[in-house]
Amino acid sequence: MTDFLEQSFQFVLSKWYWTSFFFFVFFSLLYFLGAAITDYLVKRKEPDLKKIVNASKKGQRAKEIRNSLISILVFSIQAILFQQLFAMGIFQVGFDQPWNCLWEIPVLFLWNEVHFYCMHWLLHRKWMIRNVHRVHHWSVEPTAYSIYSFHWVEAFMLGTVIFFPLFVHNFQIYSLLSLPLMSLLVNLLGHCNHELSDESDPSSFSKYTFRHSMHHKYGKGNFGFMLPWIDQLFGTQLPKNNT
Repeated sequence: MTDFLEQSFQFVLSKWYWTSFFFFVFFSLLYFLGAAITDYLVKRKEPDLKKIVNASKKGQRAKEIRNSLISILVFSIQAILFQQLFAMGIFQVGFDQPWNCLWEIPVLFLWNEVHFYCMHWLLHRKWMIRNVHRVHHWSVEPTAYSIYSFHWVEAFMLGTVIFFPLFVHNFQIYSLLSLPLMSLLVNLLGHCNHELSDESDPSSFSKYTFRHSMHHKYGKGNFGFMLPWIDQLFGTQLPKNNT
């Protein structure tokens, strides 16, 4: 399996156009399959799962899909830079120490949370929210199909998450593949807009779906995603009475 992955990886990164094509197909599959499965599971559980925000708009899904395809195109263009840095030997990927995944994957998960908070905070500065992040916040009611519904600048900013770690460490291939999968899962759960926990305290770990739905509802605060502690540390969590 590792030999197959290494050969496939080398082929995908052999030419910039193969890299770009692979990233476009890969993220398209993640997006459409993930959104469709999440949507199906949520509808199967209704009305047992309580909807958090009711503010759907006419033609919302079609617009979210169009925006998401633009974001996926941006990711695929960014992949060309990844391929070039790999070709120059600046980025290196390991295939021979899979046990390193035991600590690399948690590190990448935490980095994803920190990176998202920082980018999200920047996106809520006055100019950015008016000209860039407003595209994502057009979906006042978050849905599984809104996870990549970005302005192209926002897509580029969020797409840089993979670059910074590779400048400081040669991650194993399984760890790198886990990052977009973890990010997708967190995004889908955060945007499914249905109560997944009976916990009453919105600051508890299990209420991350509720917290992000409140962020979409009010358009401010709750800049973190799954973990509540960064918002608590910097005082950017929404008050408990914002429900």
